[in-house]
Amino acid sequence: MAATAGQAFKGLGMRRTVLLVITMLLSGRAMTMAFIADAGSGVAGDPPAAWLMPLVGDALIGLSALAIGYLIVRGRGLAAWVAIVVWNVIGIWDALSAFLVNESTPWPEFFMIEVFGASMFFAASAMHLVNLSLITHRELRNHYLTQRGASPRT
Repeated sequence: MAATAGQAFKGLGMRRTVLLVITMLLSGRAMTMAFIADAGSGVAGDPPAAWLMPLVGDALIGLSALAIGYLIVRGRGLAAWVAIVVWNVIGIWDALSAFLVNESTPWPEFFMIEVFGASMFFAASAMHLVNLSLITHRELRNHYLTQRGASPRT
């Protein structure tokens, strides 16, 4: 029998569930892989060469979101906690550096920029920032950094 959405998230707790959902939404950044090969081709509609780094960064953040999602659900210990924190910090850096590239070398034909404008860079950064606030909250910090069966630190 298939598990319902409620059963799938049972036991994660609200903060970890929100952390997981936001992380899975950020996996959509991997769609930039479709544009990497065309960066700098000079064909109308293709990304300028300056966009190669932001495209690769987005692709790596999007693909690694799956591993981070696994750590959110199954991971414990300092290594898992640090990986989740570092992934979100790099995600913020990548989104804001893409904003700077967009300001210096616009790619107006990109459908995401046509629809959302520069706000898409700040939305991605805000999502990573929410994740950082969740993972550094006492409840989740204790979940990842406290040994099973030990009393949590306050």
